[in-house]
Amino acid sequence: MSTENTVTKEQLISKIQQIVSTEKFKMDAYFFCGSPSGDPNQELLSACEKYLETAKNSKADKDVTEKLIAELEKAVAGKLEALDGVKLPKNLADIKEVIDNKACLFE
Repeated sequence: MSTENTVTKEQLISKIQQIVSTEKFKMDAYFFCGSPSGDPNQELLSACEKYLETAKNSKADKDVTEKLIAELEKAVAGKLEALDGVKLPKNLADIKEVIDNKACLFE
């Protein structure tokens, strides 16, 4: 019996919804207070929302999914290096988990 942790598409969609929520919070904070919660990533937010919109269909759109993965990878690339061993913020941990299980997004 395998004890391997398998992540479902629904769990990844939940993570993507959390990323959207976090980026929207950053947007609101940016417009109302400057940038106390980190800079918002409009491209990532847009890619996540587009994926969630198409994921309602029986099968995700390949181009939309690839764009999402590209934006997720771009969002993480510089930030992971900058953290250098520091515990990942929640949003980065969610992004990394989605990237690690990206094959599920195409189902």
